[in-house]
Order: sequence, then C-alpha cells, then structure tokens
Amino acid sequence: MKTDNNSPLVPLNFSSRDSLLNANSELIGQLQDRLKAKRFRPQEGDGTKLAYIRVYLQALQVQNTILKDTELDEIKNEIEELKEALKCQSKSKA
Repeated sequence: MKTDNNSPLVPLNFSSRDSLLNANSELIGQLQDRLKAKRFRPQEGDGTKLAYIRVYLQALQVQNTILKDTELDEIKNEIEELKEALKCQSKSKA
C-alpha cells in the first residue's frame, strides 16, 4: 500500500477561519490531484482514506461552528458594552 507522508494533512492550529480554509483547500487540492489523471485507478486503502476524509471534514465543520459561536459571543459582548456606554453618555448629558 502506498502512503504519502511528505506533507501533513492536518495543520496543527484551527484557531481561525483562515486556518480552516487552508486545511480545506489542502484537502481539495489533494483530491483534485488524485482525480486529474486520465484514468482513475482505485488503490488499496481508498475506502479507509475516504472514511478518514469524512471524519476530517466533520471535525472542520465542528471547529467552524465553535469559532462562529465564539465570534457571536464576542459581538454580543461588544453590543452590551456599547449599550452601557450609550446609557452612561445619556445620563451625563441629562
């Protein structure tokens, strides 16, 4: 069975949307490289690799959801801070 260990598939840090996009782009590139050949030839282990790719994509989706929720919480906090600042401004003017 042929394996490719030259470049890691998973970047170590998924703390931003850019890192998630980069990981997804790398995966898409690997899949495109495999499919570019004139004739697709199945290899031993393809089924296992596809299963891992599915799990990998699910992990990326979960991480993206967590990042989105974190960003929404930050926006909510900013809105609350702005509301408080406006209340303080309106009290000082009155």
